[in-house]
Amino acid sequence: GSRALIFHSRGSGAAAFRMSSTALHVALRTALEQPGFDDLPRGDLFALTRACRDVVARAEAALKRRAKFPTRIGPELVLRYLALPDVSSALRASTAWSKSTDAAFHAIADDKALTRSSPEESWRDLVQASVSLRWVAAGDHADDESPVPCSRGRFSSTYGHLSLGGPSVTIEHPGRDTYVLGRGLPISCAQNCAQNWRLEMSKEGYVTDGFGFAIIHTRAADSFQVQRAIIWNSSGEIYMDGRPGPEINWLTQRSLDEEVYEDNAKLEIRVRNFRFLDSILHVELWRIGTDGSESDTPERLDSTQIVVGRQDLVIAPFVRIYEGSTATLSRV
Repeated sequence: GSRALIFHSRGSGAAAFRMSSTALHVALRTALEQPGFDDLPRGDLFALTRACRDVVARAEAALKRRAKFPTRIGPELVLRYLALPDVSSALRASTAWSKSTDAAFHAIADDKALTRSSPEESWRDLVQASVSLRWVAAGDHADDESPVPCSRGRFSSTYGHLSLGGPSVTIEHPGRDTYVLGRGLPISCAQNCAQNWRLEMSKEGYVTDGFGFAIIHTRAADSFQVQRAIIWNSSGEIYMDGRPGPEINWLTQRSLDEEVYEDNAKLEIRVRNFRFLDSILHVELWRIGTDGSESDTPERLDSTQIVVGRQDLVIAPFVRIYEGSTATLSRV
């Protein structure tokens, strides 16, 4: 009968209880469906009630003891191994994680050897500043009297009176093309990955400015060494400034079938790494808008591929601008 079924597993020690959770569920459900269940003696019903309460209490306690993801894992143990663009999404995984942002960003800063300028600076602001796009170095294609001649691919973070360190740069000194280098962005050869950014370019008169990206080879304390650079020109044509000076053999110009912009434009450069026998950079230039507005249908103006070998790379936004011209960086 139902009484024998319900108390079948009575015994001493763990060996007496061999039911799986499924068997226990089936046994209880079967007992409830027995026609004589309601007629069990009061003592048996009380005993059954106590046993079921014990099962529920132990099951709930076992669930609470088990580690919960992600609330029971310290976010700093996970976030420090994520790519920085993924950190903000991960912080929204749970309430506990979102409340632990300072500790998480502190761990990320330690991992990247970042130091705060003052104790009042938050770790979040420090990490965000370290990954924000900004102009960091400059040089020019001129003679030996140039403050930083970049004919050998060397750029300095202390170029003349040019204000560097922000997302926007404007050339004010007359009569000289200036090459400006942005903060480096990593491209790993171990996996397919991409780096995209936007440029807002503006110029005055019949000036020809250029825009593209550079592959950074090494970096010293206040200087950068460019290994190779790709650049497009606002005119869409190959740019020749007509002045004597050393050849820039690390710079490749790309010609287009049309003028990119006359006064200003919003552009997007996309660089994606594809793994094959060697790493290949697939590069695209897009025109997002002109005259201060964005187009509903962005135009792809050019695409090319560059074989770079099996090596991790650091690429950087790169522009050539003249007096009165401005270049502003932003994330896509």
